[in-house]
Amino acid sequence: MEARLIALKLFLDELNLDCDISTVQDRKRFQKAVFLGQMAGAEMGYRYGWYLMGPYSPALTRDYYELSEALSVDDEDVEKYSLNSSVKSLLERIKPLFSVPPSVNLAVEDWLELLSSILYLEKVSELDDDTMREKIKTEKPALVDHIEKGSETLESLNLL
Repeated sequence: MEARLIALKLFLDELNLDCDISTVQDRKRFQKAVFLGQMAGAEMGYRYGWYLMGPYSPALTRDYYELSEALSVDDEDVEKYSLNSSVKSLLERIKPLFSVPPSVNLAVEDWLELLSSILYLEKVSELDDDTMREKIKTEKPALVDHIEKGSETLESLNLL
């Protein structure tokens, strides 16, 4: 297995996420997990643009399909490696993001889409708070009621 795929698998393992990509929701969770990890400082080299479900990386899409294929042939290369302690620490810090707060009525993938969208629009696109909120309201009406809680959550982890 190629080094970038091993790193990707270890990254996901550290976040306690499986590599299942059989549904759109699975692939969305995958995309947002890597984005959030990178925004926390665990750089994987993926570049993101704005797409229908928020931040999206075509290169990551290619890699998660390749990873899925490699794992389907029971490639055991991953077991020989581990993440360094600084990356583990960065990913440990964001694990709370993967639990939807009790006051938020969203699936975990939609919660991750909201968090990723807020971060992308404010940190990558450098939109001010009002413009970010308007863009989410316009493009993601199902998420708009939870922007405040999403922003609070990101701020509590010093991501915003």
